[in-house]
Amino acid sequence: MRSVLYISAALLLFFNLLWGPAGLDWGVIEAVRVPRVLGAVLAGAALSLAGLLLQTALRNPLADPYVLGVSGASALTALLSYLAWRLFHMQYVGYLGGALAGAAAASLLLLTLSTRASLYAVLIAGVMTAFLTSAVLQLLLMLLPPEELGYVYLAMQGSFAAYPPGAVGYALALALVPVVAVAWRYSRWIAAYAHGEEAAAGLGVPVRRVNVLITALAAAATGLAVASVGPVGFIGLMAPHIARWSAGSHRFDKLVTPAVASGIALALLADAVTRALLPRDVPSSVVMSLVGVPFAVALFWRYVRGV
Repeated sequence: MRSVLYISAALLLFFNLLWGPAGLDWGVIEAVRVPRVLGAVLAGAALSLAGLLLQTALRNPLADPYVLGVSGASALTALLSYLAWRLFHMQYVGYLGGALAGAAAASLLLLTLSTRASLYAVLIAGVMTAFLTSAVLQLLLMLLPPEELGYVYLAMQGSFAAYPPGAVGYALALALVPVVAVAWRYSRWIAAYAHGEEAAAGLGVPVRRVNVLITALAAAATGLAVASVGPVGFIGLMAPHIARWSAGSHRFDKLVTPAVASGIALALLADAVTRALLPRDVPSSVVMSLVGVPFAVALFWRYVRGV
């Protein structure tokens, strides 16, 4: 089944690159489709990895950067930092730094809360954070001048069309490579968290170092995705579960590669559906939410029945 995932992701990548009203016009492919596909690949890989990390560390099958407010906090601090750094004419540096800082703060808060509260309390706290950050974010967007609001608003809607072209886009995509590599390198330590911190410590895992590692990796992956295309929901929720079904395993070290492939395939499929079926170029986050909400409800129902 894992081979089906990898082949599907590869076919979707070529389909999204080569298909469109302009046909095989290389100028359109290079200027429009390559950045858009890079945005989908980066967001799919990053959010699936962040979701897998959070689900393992929190031992919560419903954990997702979007549902738990990590993406929302990242977007809010990205906008705040953007407004602050605009004074120094370094908006994008501030935007990226703010996205990483907000994701780190939210991830750390969730991991800390998970050691003191139940699964439901962590879930509710995350959902409330998502609502609150979304409300404040919309208010702040109204403070921007009309000529600036258009681009920033698009970047905050979870649209792969907002991915930056050129050197910035390639640099963001390359920045994700060491994040995935480090997660894969320490995957056996992280896998031990499936049985709790005490059990992991009993297996010789340095718990404090791994807590910092999980927080940093989840924050870096979520922050890069938000800084690139804005908050995109439910990839981080669905991709790890699809990876478990395809791999027939719940171990983190067995799921890193299939989860990343699942996330990339989901993001590319959502973008293809957006381009092919919808009359306007709506953000792909809309398609992901339409599919992701029933998926989350089914997971929640299954979990409640199993308790």
